[in-house]
This record gives sequence, structure tokens and C-alpha cells, in this order.
Amino acid sequence: MKVKRAIAAFLVLGVAVLGYAHVRDSPLFTSQFVQICEKAIQERLAAPSTYQRIALDDSRRTITWDEFFAEPERAVSESTRRSMIGAARHPPVQYVALIDYQAQDSTGAIVRERASCTFNSLDGTDAPTRTFWVKIDGERNLDWVARQPNAATLHQRLLKNL
Repeated sequence: MKVKRAIAAFLVLGVAVLGYAHVRDSPLFTSQFVQICEKAIQERLAAPSTYQRIALDDSRRTITWDEFFAEPERAVSESTRRSMIGAARHPPVQYVALIDYQAQDSTGAIVRERASCTFNSLDGTDAPTRTFWVKIDGERNLDWVARQPNAATLHQRLLKNL
């Protein structure tokens, strides 16, 4: 009788902990896409270790082949494009994550921001493994770095993370 109660209490506690972690957007339940997005955001921060996610809204939508090939990194010859489209079992997909976060700026003040992270996937199964492939607010990190006053320092920091 006591064993059954202990098992029941353990199960209830386990469900409560998992439910709380899920509601709080725990990294245990975060997709690879969102993890890469968060890493890309942190690469832009003055104090990356102070990053803290506040809210997350992620989704995916089907996009056209023209949208998929519009990215300069996806530019291929017309024959390659036709063969990729012909071999595809599914249309391309765009992953989108809206991430509200807070972190310290260069003066130590806590700032709250929202980042929009996107990734165009060939078929919805090829989640990015490197920050290079995601766009934060419409821009890849290497492009963002090039516009910064301390571009050389930031570029070196990005290269270390590759």
C-alpha cells in the first residue's frame, strides 16, 4: 500500500516538474532550430552570458521554391534548381522563431529585446547546425558584424564559434 502511494506521488511530482519546465520554455524542450537561434543572438551580445529568454513563439510555414532560392546562399544553376525541385518530396519550409530576451548591454544595463529568427529548410527536416544559416532580424551574423564599429573584434569572436 505504501509503495503504491510512493509511486503515485513520484509520478505526480514528475509530471508537475515536466509541466513546469515545458511552460517555462525549458531547454529540455527546445528544438535544435531555436537553440541555434539563441546561440546566434548571443553572438551579437556585449555580455552573452547574461542572455535570458523571456518568451518564445516558434512556427513553420510552407514557402515557394522562389522564396527558397531567393537567398544568395541558395543560388544555383537553373538545371540544379529543376533537379532539386523534381527530387523534393515536400515543398520547402521556413522556420520562424520570435524570441523575447533580456541581457546586459555594454554599460551593464539590462535591456529587453525581441529577435526574429528565420531559416529556410529544403524539406522541413534539415534543421540548421550552425549559426551561419539562420537570420536574426533578416540578417546573418557575418553581415551584421560587417556593419559594426568594432567589426574586426566581433568577426574574430564569430570565427571562434564556427
